[in-house]
Order: sequence, then C-alpha cells, then structure tokens
Amino acid sequence: DDERSNEPASVDEVDEQLRAVWGVSVEDEESLVCQLEDELSLETRLTPHFDRRALVRFLRARKHDLVASKQMVLKALDWRARQEVDAVLTDYSFPERPRFFEQFPEGFFCTDRGGRPVYVQQPGSINISELLKFTTVDRCIQYHVQQQERYLQEICPAASLVSGRYCEQSLVIVDLEGMGIATLNHDYRKILGEVMSIDQDNYPELMWKALVVNAPTTFRVLWGMVKYLIDARTQAKVEVLGADQAAELQRYIAPENLMTRYGGTNDAPLQDCPGPWQDSDIRRRVRQGDHLRLPCV
Repeated sequence: DDERSNEPASVDEVDEQLRAVWGVSVEDEESLVCQLEDELSLETRLTPHFDRRALVRFLRARKHDLVASKQMVLKALDWRARQEVDAVLTDYSFPERPRFFEQFPEGFFCTDRGGRPVYVQQPGSINISELLKFTTVDRCIQYHVQQQERYLQEICPAASLVSGRYCEQSLVIVDLEGMGIATLNHDYRKILGEVMSIDQDNYPELMWKALVVNAPTTFRVLWGMVKYLIDARTQAKVEVLGADQAAELQRYIAPENLMTRYGGTNDAPLQDCPGPWQDSDIRRRVRQGDHLRLPCV
C-alpha cells in the first residue's frame, strides 16, 4: 500500500504486492485460505473472530505453510477459550485506566494517509514502579488483550469504513524520548515479553509499519547491530526517523491527523483516542457489520 493514498488498489496491484512481499499470487493465497478453512472445520468450530480475513493473517505469519498455520490457529483458539477472550470487551473492567495512562502513555490517534489507525506509544515516559503501586502486571496484560480486541472489533472496522477498504493493519509511532536503562527494569521487561508473545501467537500481522521517533544515539547503535539478525520483511517494517522527523511523519500522516507533539496540527489529547471510531454514526455502521462488505485491498 502507498502511504500517501487511500484509494483502493486494483486486483493487479494487489497481486503484484502479494508476489513481491509473500511470493504468492492472489489466487494462490485464496486457495490456501480455503484449504485451511476446510481442514480446521474437520477438527474444530471456528468462531466469528476467525473469518477468512483473519485466516489470511495467520497464513502470512507462517509464510503460507498450511500445516504450521493450522497449528497456529488451533493454539490461538485454545488460548482464547482458556482466557475467555471472547468476553473480555464486555466483562473486563479496568477502572484504573486514567492513572495507567499517566504512567504508561499509549493509544490510537486518528489515521494515516492510507486510512490505517495510528497507534502511539511513548515508552520513554513509562514509569513501571509508579504503575505497579495501583495495579498489577497481570491486569496490565489483560488490559492489553482487551485493547487488541477493541482494535479488531471497533477501531479497525471504523477506520475501514471511512477509507473505503478493509485493512486490519496499523501504523505505529514509537516515541523513545526519555528512554533509558532505568526504564527497562524487570517488571517492564516482563510486561513487554508477555505482550509480545501474546501478539505474535494470537494477533499476527496487525502492524503495517513502525516509525521510531526521538531515538537516542544508544538505540540507533543497537538497532544498527541487531536489525540484520531479523528477517528482511520484519526489518523493512521498522523505520528510525532522523532529525527532520516531522516532515518524515507527514509522508505517512496528514498534519490534521498528526499530534502537535510530532509536528502536526491536531492538539487532541492522546488519552482521548481521537479518530473515526468515536463517531456515533460510524459506530452504528460497525455494529451493523457494514465494514464486512468492504474489499480487502
């Protein structure tokens, strides 16, 4: 997808993108999705969360290996059942969110030029010691699961309706201002490790690109050393922005949708989670399932 356009791509363009990134054609991928769906139906009952759009993400996460993809889906279904994830949006209460945000600032903030939700996290401002004075690691992780479900069931569908195409991936801004060794204490590493494991196993292929801003020199040196140990596709998703980061960010995000902190003109607070998902009419259309009729391009 072009970061500067939200026009639906043609079938030929989608096919070209699939071949370039994944090495398969649209026809090949559709055939694999059908096979995966058929094989899974012989062993389990797929919940609505595992429609064909979701199965595509699991296939891609396992590089279109049918056996590995099937095992991944079965494990994810088992995890959802054990953790009662289907009820997390309605049954899990996180009243400490305002205080949580003060110590762990993160949230969705409008959409990029391609219509994708933009997720902002500011790990340099995280204070885990203060956070754990009023909540627990387990509650933070459960809140993350709830947010992932909200993303798939509310935020992504709303953004899709506005852009006119269905897309489950987001653009992520990682703000490292203030990041230091002290931030990376045991509790932070535990939360980060568990969250990454949950996301990789159960919410694959939801990130389109990560833009790292305000990166200290130490991070740049470390990234330069480790990025070659990561597969090329994942490596290509991470972009460490330079001194002119405001202009670089605006390649991806229109000024009116970009926080003033990053050179945009939108002064809404991050904790308000501004975006089309706040519009009552859009929310009504999501509940009706209008987004499910959009093309997957």
